[in-house]
Amino acid sequence: MKMVGVSMNRFIIIAIIFTGCVNILQAQRSKVVSLFQLIETAKYDEAKTAIEEAAEAEKTADWAVTWYARGLLCQTAYEKGIEKNNKKHYELYPDQLYVAYDSYEKALELDSRGRMEKQLAPLYVLLANDFQQLGEKQFRDKQYKEALRAFEQALQINWSPILTVEIDTNLIYNTALAAYEGGEWEKAIDYLSQLNQHKYDPNVSHLLFTVHLEREDTASAVELLIEDIERYEENEDLVMLLVDMLFQTNDTEKALATLDTASARDPSNYIFPYTKGLIYQKTEQYRKAITAYKRSAELAPEEIEIYTNIGTCYYNLGVDIQEHARTITNNRIFLDEQAKAEAEFALSVEWLEKALDKDPDNQLVIEKLHTLYNVLEITNKH
Repeated sequence: MKMVGVSMNRFIIIAIIFTGCVNILQAQRSKVVSLFQLIETAKYDEAKTAIEEAAEAEKTADWAVTWYARGLLCQTAYEKGIEKNNKKHYELYPDQLYVAYDSYEKALELDSRGRMEKQLAPLYVLLANDFQQLGEKQFRDKQYKEALRAFEQALQINWSPILTVEIDTNLIYNTALAAYEGGEWEKAIDYLSQLNQHKYDPNVSHLLFTVHLEREDTASAVELLIEDIERYEENEDLVMLLVDMLFQTNDTEKALATLDTASARDPSNYIFPYTKGLIYQKTEQYRKAITAYKRSAELAPEEIEIYTNIGTCYYNLGVDIQEHARTITNNRIFLDEQAKAEAEFALSVEWLEKALDKDPDNQLVIEKLHTLYNVLEITNKH
């Protein structure tokens, strides 16, 4: 009988404890559920106090719904605060959007049955947009490191396994730009390279090129442009970048070859033979420069600079012949050389006058013509 009595007492005690635990659990659960009412009625300070208590309480700290509520509080208060310009709401927590994301992630981690994924998916889409807008604001304020962090967080959300969204190349571009402006070269290269694989825009290649130069990696800069000229189908800006780079590094032959290839693929573009003319002119190969310029003049007859440069090349040829003539002691040969120089000067006048016809107020051309008229003793055109 005693034995039975003891067992009955133990059963009663256990029942009382169990009932007490259930009551406590229900109370805690009710407390967490009431949080959503506080959030819905915009009582964010009260909700914060309650949720932080629940997050620390032994009974509710491991509930997925606790952390879901915390994330929802942070995100909702932030969005409403931004909408109504209420700093108290969007700064309810330091780094409030990041707290929202971390809370959601913890909720997913604790949700072993995966019930919250469908609930969180639309919130994640909105949260990624919140981060992107935050990054854009910080970028405008030239807070590039902060903008990079926000954009990267938006990317991380987009890549979440609970979402099935396409790669947002515009977001990757913004992230790359923030990394570039903030001097985060490795990250800039990473994001820009991703975009380059998708043929996003030739400007991406230009930025990558600049990053390589910032890192004093000339070889990678040249290699990049060679590849991307093909990738972006002979993009004019990239061709010109490569040509300038090759010329600056004294690889003139390769620069000219690059222009020849570009001209062959885009024969109607005057800029390629024009640039070829510039290279020849800078290296004092005036005859070749004139040939290239004349080709560009056929393609772009309204470009005044072409006529000016042809006239300048003829002028320089005449000067070279004159300088050589000064070393000649034979009078007949000297006079022959002088005649050749005057012939070049006359051609210079012809092309400079064409330039002046198109731009009568061009002082540079007027001054060159004035000099030539004096040299050639032309008095009826002053």
